[in-house]
Amino acid sequence: MPLNGDVKTFPLSAIVQMIHEERKTGMLAVATPRRRCSIYFKGGKIIFVRGNTDAELRLGALLKANNLLTEERLQDMLAVAKAMEKRLGTVLLERNHINAEQLASILNLQFKEVVTTTLSWDDAKFTYTDGLDGYVEDVNVEVDPVRLVAEAKKRGEFKGIIPNDQVVFQISPKVDTTKSVHAARDLRVLLLLDGRRSVAHIIKETGYSRLAVYRSLAKLHAQNAIIRKGADKQPAKAATLELTPVTTLYWSMLQLVMADLAQELGERKASASLVSSLRQSAYYERFLKAFSMDQDLGANINQMQALIRQQGKPLSQQDVINGFNQAIVGLLAEEYRFLGFKATSNTVQRVRANLDKVPANQRPLAQAISKFLHHYQNEDYLRGAKKVATAEVPAAKGTGEHKAQPLKLDGGSDSAIINFYNDMFQLVIGDLQNVVGAKAMGLFQGLIRGSKHSGTLLSKFDMQDGANTIPLQLKAQVKTGELGLSTQDLVQTFQQVLRGLLIEESRLLGPKATDSTMSRMVEKVAATHQQFRPLLEQLSASLKSKPA
Repeated sequence: MPLNGDVKTFPLSAIVQMIHEERKTGMLAVATPRRRCSIYFKGGKIIFVRGNTDAELRLGALLKANNLLTEERLQDMLAVAKAMEKRLGTVLLERNHINAEQLASILNLQFKEVVTTTLSWDDAKFTYTDGLDGYVEDVNVEVDPVRLVAEAKKRGEFKGIIPNDQVVFQISPKVDTTKSVHAARDLRVLLLLDGRRSVAHIIKETGYSRLAVYRSLAKLHAQNAIIRKGADKQPAKAATLELTPVTTLYWSMLQLVMADLAQELGERKASASLVSSLRQSAYYERFLKAFSMDQDLGANINQMQALIRQQGKPLSQQDVINGFNQAIVGLLAEEYRFLGFKATSNTVQRVRANLDKVPANQRPLAQAISKFLHHYQNEDYLRGAKKVATAEVPAAKGTGEHKAQPLKLDGGSDSAIINFYNDMFQLVIGDLQNVVGAKAMGLFQGLIRGSKHSGTLLSKFDMQDGANTIPLQLKAQVKTGELGLSTQDLVQTFQQVLRGLLIEESRLLGPKATDSTMSRMVEKVAATHQQFRPLLEQLSASLKSKPA
């Protein structure tokens, strides 16, 4: 029975899975204004693909890349195949230039790549008809469609780093080329990067699947072994807003939320929910108006930058973060309304798990966003009974707008500061441990990892009972400039962590518990740390002006 439709209303991945599950035999034709692909199924498995074959994925190119055919022989056999009106693979088998096993292996790779690319088309129409329409099965190749659907989703995860196959990478000037710690596949890709070869050329010359090349490039990029060509020659100007890092993270997050919504509500309803969420953001007219999941990441970034330039109004990175936060919160609220708390909480958990896997250069921002999203695993926030103030991501750069006032501290001041915060940490963590147990120290360590100085000052801080040598060690290192930190840096860094602990206590145990802890901290300061009373008052004011 014929089946017709548009991928915007009926996702191609769903059609492919349906054909597989019902073990159908027939042909699925997919077409856009510029591209066309025909996928042949037998008993639900893919046995042949025609059309939509990029140059690097043509049979001859793959045979050459895998050292199964020379360029000279390839040209001869192409001429024979054309004259005899036969497929290249058939001619190669008949002339014993390759065997059936080799051909099946290459065709398997080719079919996977072609179908996976076709699944990414977002402006296509499709037609499915039963029967193979005279197709002659001369090579036995069977590809599992379900695996291809999964691979198509994985490929989308690399869009931020590799928006298209024309991107060119080069070896980073900072990488040590005298030794290699890379796996064989990654090393082969690395050795081909010369600042001229595009990703398409790498695929062609290695004979690897597109997904395998993407994975290697992403891994090398995360290890700072490679950079995009020109990245070291075109530093962003101070007044230029760099949208790529923020947009890349939110792009992947929105894809995950949209996928969960579409699975239950369908693509059309999920898309409508996203559009509604974007429109509700206070930043819709500023830049989100140009954002759409129907276009790729690169196009979104270009169009948003054009809109920002056109308006001529200053926009900070925090504005971009706030705008996307408002959009994703709106989308989560929609999911909560339709699918309930459990489904939405699971989505948030998956999004946060995905943020844990980002490259090192994106980790500080990802950690800040993850901390913000953590609130939305609480039902009160999802239904709007509680709100995160202004939907602002806690910055991992000190205390934000609540900075400690400059203090003139002499003598043993550095030691006294560290002892003061050591005692305050003990009070808050002790109260938390009474209720949540070992999780309290986990929260403390998480706040330390999210700090700007996690790799310097805080990595050398070890909370102790009473006086100890740790403050003296830190004092000496600060004075000699070893850590590159001033006294004010000490105060701001510890104040940030302490404030974060109190916010977590309020979230987990309630405001009354936090008020009780603050009272005990005031008593402790009055008894042993009177000179730091202004810091405690400042901390209390910041918590009241920006509730969790």
